[in-house]
Amino acid sequence: MRRIFLALAIGLLIAGTTRAEQSINPNIPGGNSAPPGREPKAVVDTSLYDFGTALEGKQITHTFRIKNAGRGYLDIRGVKTSCGCTTGTPTKTHIAPGDESEIAVMFDTHFQKGHQVRTITASTNDPNNPQVPMTMQGTVKQQVAATPAEVAFGSVRKGAEATREIVIDDLVGGSTAFKVGPVSNSSSSIKVVQEKRTDGKPGAMLKITLLKTMPVGTFDDSIKVTTNRVPLNVDVFGTVSGDLNIDPAQVSFGIVPRGQDIVRIIKLSNEGSRNVKVLDVSSSTPTVVASAEPVKSGKEYKLTVTLKRGTPEGQLHGNLTIKTDDPEQSTLAVPFYAIVGQFKS
Repeated sequence: MRRIFLALAIGLLIAGTTRAEQSINPNIPGGNSAPPGREPKAVVDTSLYDFGTALEGKQITHTFRIKNAGRGYLDIRGVKTSCGCTTGTPTKTHIAPGDESEIAVMFDTHFQKGHQVRTITASTNDPNNPQVPMTMQGTVKQQVAATPAEVAFGSVRKGAEATREIVIDDLVGGSTAFKVGPVSNSSSSIKVVQEKRTDGKPGAMLKITLLKTMPVGTFDDSIKVTTNRVPLNVDVFGTVSGDLNIDPAQVSFGIVPRGQDIVRIIKLSNEGSRNVKVLDVSSSTPTVVASAEPVKSGKEYKLTVTLKRGTPEGQLHGNLTIKTDDPEQSTLAVPFYAIVGQFKS
């Protein structure tokens, strides 16, 4: 009997010791990762770095330091930045009490200009500071500029040509002569020619011509300008209009009550010499329906668009798809939108 009692006592003692070890040592399975009084504490020495003014194209680097001022191990579980042009890498991800980790941050200023703010956030196991923010800010001075900064052709009739001009300027100056070229772009229907500036100043003038070969619809291209300072990108965009035109170009039902049908009328006109048939009109949502009827056969159609009663409350966005037998504009898209029911901000 004494042996039985002795074995029970020893078992209870071992179990109690094991539980005590688990509550202290987080490495023992079943133990707490951060017992009371042994939590990590993330402290940043200086959370804001102002780099002042830097020339565009330069790499801005800075090292932030996160110290573990707690009694438990501090884990850095990840580092996120507010922009793809900024990166941050910690030297340590498992930091002992009293130790620190350096986070080297790099900001690529290519194609940036003006006042810039970048946020770097370290995710940690500090229960009181799980997201540790750090900020890098300053002003990026542009070295090369295009005037205008982008080329908007607007709406150009199919088969027509249009030309725009931009001037490339050196904003830095100095003893090094400014050189421009080569210049390239992607679309074969946009021609770019580099010429000397008429005012004799350093830089270049670019003539951008929209060719007759550009198909009907919207277009978007980018002119890549190489210089001996930094590269420059100039966006080129617009719309080539065909024989078929929609008026209005989109359907707005506005703010409407839920319990009634709302009807809008749009016009499809054909300005070409060939007659065009509307083959089908469909909607991206069943609560909006549309039909087409000829006003002038082959030349003009009336489209009746109806927002049906019983449409669920809230914001509604969608598109009408108009199919025709025109080989160049076989499909036309007309966006529509509405706010159904009482407006809520």
